[in-house]
Amino acid sequence: MDPNEISVCEKMIMKVIWDADNDLDLMTVTARVNEEFGKTWKIQTVATFLTRLQKKGFIDIYRIGRYSHYHPIVEKNDFKMSTVKENIKFFDKGSISAFVCGLFDNVKLTEKDKELIRKKIDELD
Repeated sequence: MDPNEISVCEKMIMKVIWDADNDLDLMTVTARVNEEFGKTWKIQTVATFLTRLQKKGFIDIYRIGRYSHYHPIVEKNDFKMSTVKENIKFFDKGSISAFVCGLFDNVKLTEKDKELIRKKIDELD
């Protein structure tokens, strides 16, 4: 999967679908994307993005009665990892250590954050 295959707007819609506890209908997707991202998109706009996402293989669309429902085919974590791998390759020539170290350049980590990171590194051994 190529993370660059979908637009920023399509990513917003995918995030709403991924974060939902169950499959959503068009009205719910529209309401949630508008609320979460401060958009004022109309139903037709969201329907267009959803159709594109289906054509790209990111979601499945099925009907229950009169309403279409949207189910993710690409899992959130799979997309996230693909995006990270692409960024590591692009920004740091494939060096995961350079990429991770670069993430901390302008970030103030709490002690809890540091503890969680240390624990994760220890689990890698």
